[in-house]
Amino acid sequence: MKPKPAHLEQIQRWMQSVIMHPGSVAEGVAADATRQHLDVPLVELESVVLPSRALDSQTRLEIYVDAYYERLLECLRSEFCGTQYAVGDELFDALAFGYLQQYPSRSYTLGNLGLHFATYLDDSRLHARDLPEGVPPGWPDFVVELAAFERVQREVFDAEGTEQGGLLNAEELARLAPEQWSALRLSVAPCLRLYRAAHPVHEFWQAFREEMTPAAPQPKPTRLAINRRHYHIERHPLSEAQYALLGGLTAGASLSEAIGAALSIGAPAGEMQTADLAEWFARWSRQGFFIALSPGDVPAR
Repeated sequence: MKPKPAHLEQIQRWMQSVIMHPGSVAEGVAADATRQHLDVPLVELESVVLPSRALDSQTRLEIYVDAYYERLLECLRSEFCGTQYAVGDELFDALAFGYLQQYPSRSYTLGNLGLHFATYLDDSRLHARDLPEGVPPGWPDFVVELAAFERVQREVFDAEGTEQGGLLNAEELARLAPEQWSALRLSVAPCLRLYRAAHPVHEFWQAFREEMTPAAPQPKPTRLAINRRHYHIERHPLSEAQYALLGGLTAGASLSEAIGAALSIGAPAGEMQTADLAEWFARWSRQGFFIALSPGDVPAR
């Protein structure tokens, strides 16, 4: 009795499993995940994938596997172009391929492909095994921070934005009475991200994008607010106090709670006087950091 022919969905899922397997075609065909769809020995591969005049079935499948990984590598090169420049093309491709073996694509969108790339670099430290000549001692950490920075920028670009309206008008803040500020809660723009590093990665990245040839920078504490306005990503340097304050607000704290948390970690109290806060919030509102005052926290006047 002949076995029941496979239906189209089975064949599609089998082929997807073979192509996405991190090993060779032979390993992909033999993998348990693949055999759940179709249990086809390698010697019987022609029963699923026909050979051509010039290529046998296995070679034809290998072309699809190579094309799949080349597309993934292309996406990583695009997202982490600054990191690729920093480490060089050859090392970057080796790192990216190793990353894909450990973190294979599992999402419906390639936007999530590089989600763990900085973590992989930090955990593996493969880029630190053969340091380029002349780089400062903190170069391996700089590379990890640069990759994390580029990932944050991707998240800002992909996040829900404020291009269709909904930003908080700076005049709404200016109309508040002083006694209302302590209980103030602000909803931040969904595309706002805070980023901190031990190196000025944003300066290196910007110089690279402007077709300069920047060298790896010396350490310098860096804190940024990264936001998107009018479909353009903006990077705003922050002081320690500003970073701590915005961090509290993005976590849902009231202004008084955010100030208290900032002071508790050593942010300079002199930077958080009433005049400073008013100027900060006016500027941040103009830069599109906030979308609303939380309902009920500020009484009507």
